Formats: sequence, structure tokens, C-alpha cells
Amino acid sequence: MKKINKWGLSIHWRYILFAFLIGIVLPIILKLCHTPSVMIVLWLLIVFNVLASYTFGNLIKTNGLHFIFLFVFPILYLIGAFIILPHYSYYFTIVYLCVELLSYNLSNG
Repeated sequence: MKKINKWGLSIHWRYILFAFLIGIVLPIILKLCHTPSVMIVLWLLIVFNVLASYTFGNLIKTNGLHFIFLFVFPILYLIGAFIILPHYSYYFTIVYLCVELLSYNLSNG
């Protein structure tokens, strides 16, 4: 239990929950609602998830979370993409990780 508290999992569970909702649940909901593929790619993969990655990187740095939290959203997104999205969407994981790393390193926290 000490190791969990050391990483801040008990304190910052909202970050993990939000990353889970965006990375796994949102793509499934969009597919079940029969959203056109163009809208999924444009709004979910490019606009919304890049903004979420930028925000996550800033929040991780300003809240003083462990560096390992930078990998939570891209990994959860990759799981969601593997379940429901086309194969080309796997490459967006690299983009989201790079945006998080840039945001993390450029924030003032």
C-alpha cells in the first residue's frame, strides 16, 4: 500500500479515471452511436485527444505526480483503439505521448 501512496494513486485517481473514459469508453460510445469515421478521426483523435494530452502533461507536472503517469493515457488509448478503432489509429498513441512529454517539459510546475 505504501508503494501506491508513493506514486499518488490514492490521491490522483481522477486523472486515471478521466484517462480511462477518454481512452477506452469514448471510442466505444462513438462507434456504438454509429458516428461517421471522418468525425471520429477529426474530433476525437486529432482535436480532443491532443488537447487532453496537453492538459494531462501540464497537470502531471504542476501536481508533482510521478513521471510514470505520462504513460497512463497513451496506454489506455491504445487499449481502446485496439478494441474498436481501425489499425491506423494505433499511431496516434505516439503523437499523444509526444504531446504529453512536450507539455510536461514546457510547463512551469
